[in-house]
Amino acid sequence: MNSTGGNGRPGRPPRLSRERIAEAALQGDVATLTMRELATRLGVSHSSLYRWVPDRDGVLDLVSGVMVERVLPDDEPDAENWRDWLTRLAWAMHDAFLAVPGYAAHVARPHRHHPESFGRLRGRAVAAFRAGGADARQAEQNWTVFGHGVVRWLAAAGSHPAEPPFGRYLDTLLRGLPRHAEEHPPPLRPEAAAHSTATASPSIGDKHLLALTRGLASESAKVRERACETICDWVRSFDRREVRTLASLLASAAVLEQDETCLESELNALGELSVTGLFDAADIATLRRLPRDSVRPADVEHLDNLMEEYF
Repeated sequence: MNSTGGNGRPGRPPRLSRERIAEAALQGDVATLTMRELATRLGVSHSSLYRWVPDRDGVLDLVSGVMVERVLPDDEPDAENWRDWLTRLAWAMHDAFLAVPGYAAHVARPHRHHPESFGRLRGRAVAAFRAGGADARQAEQNWTVFGHGVVRWLAAAGSHPAEPPFGRYLDTLLRGLPRHAEEHPPPLRPEAAAHSTATASPSIGDKHLLALTRGLASESAKVRERACETICDWVRSFDRREVRTLASLLASAAVLEQDETCLESELNALGELSVTGLFDAADIATLRRLPRDSVRPADVEHLDNLMEEYF
């Protein structure tokens, strides 16, 4: 008796392709996807699937290729539309990433991303910042902060984004990124800036802000904790843009945090930043998604104080 494959032709197994594999993977939660489950969706044997992709990471690389293709605007950024171009890119990421359960969390997790697809995404975004007037180094730094910021918000929001409103968050993020290197002169060392009596607003500068952003997104719990400690140490050295950026990232990090000690550090850092009065409820609204019962009793006070002050 002849068998019927998934393509409806008796006796022949369904044909596989990288495109079919990626589309099948996108039909469910990519965070929990297994190779056996994917093979079942495709109507092929487990071993057949491995002839096309080496492992689960290979499948997720194919998925990322599809996702990046979906979100990249068709036009090229220029001096007139660069900010609009980045806004459209971010909203496309919002819609596409949240439409696939688990994908935003997958991208937010520190790991090796598909170099070809994410390299294209980075290259086009860097070109947009360059079109806006940033030099090569500043454009790369802007992309790191912008990319991390958007992805962390999406990962925290999950499949049902609520607060903070993405448009407000995105506007704050874009306005906070410098267009020209000269917009921010070489900063004082943070220790000196904290005690400076100069009339200019304090600022740690983009180099330090980038380092803190990377620290908060690190895979290492110790690195995340050190970043929080540094924020507390430098709390009087930040300008308004830096405070709002860090507060938003800390709120998103706290919602995603799995390490209890790091969660304590993130809440404590938010508490220290609140003393500056330079961010508002919309900047940390993601924190409302943090279940109170997931916080250690010793740390609940940090959370309650923030909730009482801002919400």
